[in-house]
Amino acid sequence: MTNNTQIRTKRISFILALLVIAYVAVDTYLFTYHKINTTTITTPVIIGLVVTILLCGLLQRFFYTWLTKNPINFSFDRQSPIITDSGFEIKTDCADETKTIEQPNNSVIDNYDTIRENIKKKEAEKQVEVMNAIREYVTIKTAPYLSKEAIVILISNIEYMACDRSDLYKPIRSNIDNPLRSPGLRHLAWNVGERLGVSLAKRAVFIKSSFPHELENATLEYLKLNLRDQVPSQIPIDVPDKGDYRFHLETNNSNSD
Repeated sequence: MTNNTQIRTKRISFILALLVIAYVAVDTYLFTYHKINTTTITTPVIIGLVVTILLCGLLQRFFYTWLTKNPINFSFDRQSPIITDSGFEIKTDCADETKTIEQPNNSVIDNYDTIRENIKKKEAEKQVEVMNAIREYVTIKTAPYLSKEAIVILISNIEYMACDRSDLYKPIRSNIDNPLRSPGLRHLAWNVGERLGVSLAKRAVFIKSSFPHELENATLEYLKLNLRDQVPSQIPIDVPDKGDYRFHLETNNSNSD
């Protein structure tokens, strides 16, 4: 602030100096060439301006000092909507809300554990429904290509994928006379993983570990990038409806190769 004051003072001094020089130059020119003496006209004006400026400065200083020592409330006794106390502000319209927070609904708090248990129960029931739907889907779609024992292992691998236990995967092999091919296996991994909310990378590890013979030449990176392609296959892509986990078995069965 001191620097700003100095700069402002220098600018005012410079302007005043220019005005004085301009006045002297004009006065000299008029007196020299036109014999006009401007002193008799400008002197009273200059003196009046100086006196007015000085008086204004003195009055401003006086009122400032007086108001600082004797503060006046200019709100005319109207109560402010903001109450200042203890170093912070609280709006009057928030008072009721504060009381409500201080006195919560005890019945809701008392039922907190019950509510949490109900939520967990519903989530568990939803997971059971999803897994039942997956078991049914996998059994129907892979029955032509896998033995009963292989389907049981495949479903176990899917459960391990849902639990993020890839270390427990067991390898299986489809029927020699009617094997599953890479496109169908990729689609199977995508369809199941989509219902479980599993990442593409984990789906690729699951299907590669479950069918190492059929996917011998496919890398994990390739599988991750091609799980949902549009290649005709034994098991087509089955995109779940929004907010639903069920499979479109009738449509998929009619479109399967």
